[in-house]
Amino acid sequence: MAKIEKIQGAGVLKLIKEIKNNGMPLKMQVIKGDYERFILIAEIRKWMKAHYFIVKYSEDFRIAIDELDDLRMRFEFAGKDDVNYAFETGSEQISRNTIWLRLPETVYRYQRREHFRLEAPRGTRLNFKINDTYFNLLVINISLGGTLGVLVSLTREMELVLQKETPNMLESVELIFPDNNNDEYSKLTIKQCKIKRQQINPQTQRRECAIEFAEIAEDQQEQLKTLFYQWQRAYLKRRKRFMA
Repeated sequence: MAKIEKIQGAGVLKLIKEIKNNGMPLKMQVIKGDYERFILIAEIRKWMKAHYFIVKYSEDFRIAIDELDDLRMRFEFAGKDDVNYAFETGSEQISRNTIWLRLPETVYRYQRREHFRLEAPRGTRLNFKINDTYFNLLVINISLGGTLGVLVSLTREMELVLQKETPNMLESVELIFPDNNNDEYSKLTIKQCKIKRQQINPQTQRRECAIEFAEIAEDQQEQLKTLFYQWQRAYLKRRKRFMA
């Protein structure tokens, strides 16, 4: 069961300032509407003895909330401590492409919650070996704790290996990812991985594998964190260009 810690009082303002100063993306969801986007905190302001954080919105947000009478929002983000955070709050003012949001009374810290997932950059792959058989996984999404991917090729022999000979742990797994210009590739080595789930996707008829990172060296973990936050920011930039 997940252990939940509550952050309240001065700790909330300290955390919100850390999010802004570090440029950490937040996933914003309109609770009673159909709207979900990654955003950045633009400003933190104090007005009438209360603190607010300000985010910018696009025209599709206005359309999504047009008929809502209760505009509460939920925010989620992955902290640098490999833990997920979440809170809810309401808007105080919406004008000039900005939303003024009250600081929440409580931020929840989920110490053992499933890791925050992000769509993997195109071309990201994960390679592993079972006995003398090599497997190449095209990564669909990724978190700091694992990946979901689809096998690039799958022969009958490979399928039998997966079904009958999959070990408890995969050793020295390679996570290969494209660099910024997609012309070259770099890689991380995961000491131990576990196949948590494998199944045939009924829509694509291809075998998907959910992989958990069971053990990873500290330097490789730090590199993965750096890349993960870069991918989040790149996603935000793409969203801004699309909505411009």
